[in-house]
Amino acid sequence: MNYVLMLMLVLTGIGRVSAAEITFEASAKSTVSFGERFQISFTLNNNGSNFRAPSFAGFDILSGPNQSTSMQFNGSAMSQSLTYSFVLTATKEGTFTIPPAKIKVNGTEIESNELKITVVKGAATAQQNTQQNNRQQGSQQSATSSTDGQTFVRISFSKTKAYRGEAIVVTHKIYTKQSIVGFEDVKFPSYDGLWSEDIQQPQQITLNRETYNGEVYNAGILKQSILYPQKAGKIEIELFKVDVVIREQTRGGNSIFDQFFGSYQDVKKSLKTNPTSLNILPFPLGGQPSDFSGLTGDFSMKAEISKSQVEANEAVNLKITITGTGNMKQVNAPALEFPPDIESYDPKTSDNIKVGANAVSGSRTFDYLLIPRHAGEFKIGPFSFSYFDAVKGKYITLSQPEFTLTVGKGNGEEDKATGVTIASKEDLKVLGSDIRYIKTNKANVTEKGNYFFRSSLFFALSGAPILLYLGFFLWHRNMVKQSGNVALMKSRRANKIAGKRLALAKKFLAEKMRTEYYEEIFKALWGYISDKLSIPVVELTKEKIKETMLAKNVKEETINEFITLLDKAEFARFAPAGGEREMDTTYSEAIDVISKIEGNV
Repeated sequence: MNYVLMLMLVLTGIGRVSAAEITFEASAKSTVSFGERFQISFTLNNNGSNFRAPSFAGFDILSGPNQSTSMQFNGSAMSQSLTYSFVLTATKEGTFTIPPAKIKVNGTEIESNELKITVVKGAATAQQNTQQNNRQQGSQQSATSSTDGQTFVRISFSKTKAYRGEAIVVTHKIYTKQSIVGFEDVKFPSYDGLWSEDIQQPQQITLNRETYNGEVYNAGILKQSILYPQKAGKIEIELFKVDVVIREQTRGGNSIFDQFFGSYQDVKKSLKTNPTSLNILPFPLGGQPSDFSGLTGDFSMKAEISKSQVEANEAVNLKITITGTGNMKQVNAPALEFPPDIESYDPKTSDNIKVGANAVSGSRTFDYLLIPRHAGEFKIGPFSFSYFDAVKGKYITLSQPEFTLTVGKGNGEEDKATGVTIASKEDLKVLGSDIRYIKTNKANVTEKGNYFFRSSLFFALSGAPILLYLGFFLWHRNMVKQSGNVALMKSRRANKIAGKRLALAKKFLAEKMRTEYYEEIFKALWGYISDKLSIPVVELTKEKIKETMLAKNVKEETINEFITLLDKAEFARFAPAGGEREMDTTYSEAIDVISKIEGNV
């Protein structure tokens, strides 16, 4: 009975087509590959008759015209559209123009728009060209995955052969001809042996049409980074894995509308790239400067002093700025030796660094505080900085001459002796013959044999300073030893530093700043485990984390919980999903897992 009622509504609604403007539109892909099957459609938003197809010069018609009708309800009114479609395949490469189609509506003939379609090389030809290009030294390489050829992921490198420290841009992309409705799990490679700097990407993934191996896909960037190799040799790249949810159309549902219009189902697909590797060349052995920084790129150096003439005990600032393109975060302060009469302090470091589309660039400044203690003329410098230029294939040394610092005699320069003033012999007088003063008040009499000297309290108080000094000495030596043990100090401060980052993440959570929130959660977890396990960030991988924590008897359940949370925070930065409840849960999970690790390590 319900089906009959629905059919009556459909049939009676046809007579009340909305009086909207009549349109007749042609649509198809703007770019197709040679040999690819594709569809071209001509859609009319009304009833029509006497359809006349255009000429399809340069294409073969595999099917068509196929006529279909669709209806849409809008309140009490209903609109209808009529579509004629053809399945075509190109007979040759080039750019072709499809003329307008024609149809009559209410006795008047109208035309559609014309189309321009570009036909590119087929998959076989494009693959041969790709293989030929990949054999060339320094060409762009990639690792791809493919299940049915409809959807796959790919890692592409700007170069697979580079010098140690040379920038390599890596792009993680997804290609599809299907409808992707979501991502369930993304595992990016850890890039062991490579320093990684992420390139800022839009919060939402945008899919654009792109031709790959002669096929046209919708492609989107999931993540893009700049890699700096930290060691020479062959570096194996881990697989890039992602689970996607594809929405596919099905036919033959239970309801009459499913049977007529079709229905959809979501299917999960697991994708991963093929194995790939990078070939990293070592630095040339010959001609390496003694002050080589270990960096590759293009740099410049500037040294400046705040004053050239000062008085003793007056502070002077020395600034050394390294500017350029390369791994700026690995630029260290130049090794300097100052005259013994000049007191120097560790430099204050300030950065102006940005991550661009192809490299990291900017400047790092080292600010030294110098205090000359005596008058005189002192030489500060000279200054040098050496790096490797991968383009020229040679070492470059930057240099700047020394500064002359003239120090005048200050008021507080002379040392003033302090101590006890001893009188001369002439000042001493023999007073034995003088008349002593006779006291008239009652004298304090002590019982014979009861003296403070040599008593238990006397010896206790006499030994107290020695014991206090010994205790202070042992405590100070232990503090100096611990301060020298950088790994131990970092391990003890790991929880405190992670707490500061989590506090900042909580602030972003309150302000609903999703990207910044997950960025701080990830940095808190990654930095915490690096300090706690005493593993440098450049050597930190998820496998090494698991191996080290197992050696410290951390429960495997806690380890898996930490790595899962790390993956969750990393993925959420690039393909966010969920709401505030999920963000709040992530914050609680981070505190909980750090507390568990603190209880074991």
